[in-house]
Amino acid sequence: MFLPDVPARFGHSGGAAMMISVGSSVSAVRSAHRGSRPAILLAMGQSNMVDRSGADATALWPAKVSIFDPATETLVPPTKNLNWVPSVPGATADYDEGPGHAVRVFATHWCGAHPDRELIVLPAARGGTGFKDEWYADGSGVLFNEMVRLLDSLLEQAPDAEIVAGLMQNGERDAGQKNACYQWNALELIARIRDRYSAEIPFVWGEPGNFASTSGTDFARVRAQIRELPSVAPSVALGRDLAPETYDGLTDIGDGLHFDRNSQEVLGQLDYAALGALSEEVSQPDVALIWQSAGIPDWNNFDIAAYDVRAGDTLLMLTAAHRSSGNAYPDAVWIAGQSATILSRSVTVVTTRLALSASTVTLTVDPLSPLLPVACTWQKQPLGGAISIWRIRNITLADVQTSVGTGALTLTGGAEGMAFMVYAVDTVGELPFSGEGTVLVEGSGNVFATSFSTREVGTAESITLTPDRTPSHGCGVIGVQFTA
Repeated sequence: MFLPDVPARFGHSGGAAMMISVGSSVSAVRSAHRGSRPAILLAMGQSNMVDRSGADATALWPAKVSIFDPATETLVPPTKNLNWVPSVPGATADYDEGPGHAVRVFATHWCGAHPDRELIVLPAARGGTGFKDEWYADGSGVLFNEMVRLLDSLLEQAPDAEIVAGLMQNGERDAGQKNACYQWNALELIARIRDRYSAEIPFVWGEPGNFASTSGTDFARVRAQIRELPSVAPSVALGRDLAPETYDGLTDIGDGLHFDRNSQEVLGQLDYAALGALSEEVSQPDVALIWQSAGIPDWNNFDIAAYDVRAGDTLLMLTAAHRSSGNAYPDAVWIAGQSATILSRSVTVVTTRLALSASTVTLTVDPLSPLLPVACTWQKQPLGGAISIWRIRNITLADVQTSVGTGALTLTGGAEGMAFMVYAVDTVGELPFSGEGTVLVEGSGNVFATSFSTREVGTAESITLTPDRTPSHGCGVIGVQFTA
């Protein structure tokens, strides 16, 4: 069995944080020295965090561990069955109770390394939940909101407490919902928690196990996005990174989905050890896709989370949207408080009216927060659509290219390549394109299923994108060439 031998490095003290609009504000500045301050562990996710491996009355918790009971909002001793966020609408006893073996193992190692400190576990997980619904951190996710409410309540009772880590174990629900935007959903959750409580809270992320029911394209898509998190956000670690073969060899309870007892023990060890492998560095190329989404809840105002953004960077926003009448492109765009220049916008009538646009802004100051506000006014509100935003350095934008129809779409890269987004509207559902290896599927808009992808094209590279079937309502691509 894997045993961690990496010294853990936990949360950092100090650091003022911005306030957000989700619930009441809590200051991130805490004057007490770490010393013997109570420590808070956030246990987040879905059923593999709750743990379906069965209770074990012989499994002992450290004496200094207590649970913040969501039902009573009081500290209680840990028992063989933990209560998990029962006040979330629609929750059931099956979803709300679990042994929490991985959390117990993590707590055992942490308390061994910090014998003078109390550890308070906030159990915030529910089976069958994902980022597209319950964990959406923009204020609409009921589970995220409930976790924030409970954490605020806990900090009111223990104002000198320090959040030492956030553990997240999920991905199964997002794979089932074909979430092409998991990475950016996760970044927003990280950024909002840090903005509200402490800018340097560390996170450890888990991914679905390598089981019979967690294979295929949709799970591969979510795993790939989880594995990108340490490169796009500081102080985020993956338990799997420490021992990939061990993680991939973990076993399930027989349902092809949930980790068994022995595997839960290993998860707890890996999560604890991963905190010793944190990096504060964010490493992205000069051209980086920093955000994308479709089926956007509020087309007029939303935030994006991006850590590797600074003054002098160019932000490029591509939109693709459709509606049966009118032009679903923006009349004006603001990013991080700055007015953007609209480079191109067009509408082509296929079966529906498919609108494409490109806008850009060069930041004049460093953002105050990794949460960047985006505001748009639209000539006509999109019925459905997609948006991607790129961060560009040391590159000059050149010509905008578009191609729209019901068949093959073509683009040619500039002297230094190009960024593009392809979009399809089809009543059947997911619509892959040959010639593009990373077609991402997100949501259903208001009426139609949508498929879209974003990619950087190589220098002077010509590509042809061909839908695997004729889309019922058309497809289109927009790209912006780069020069030196």
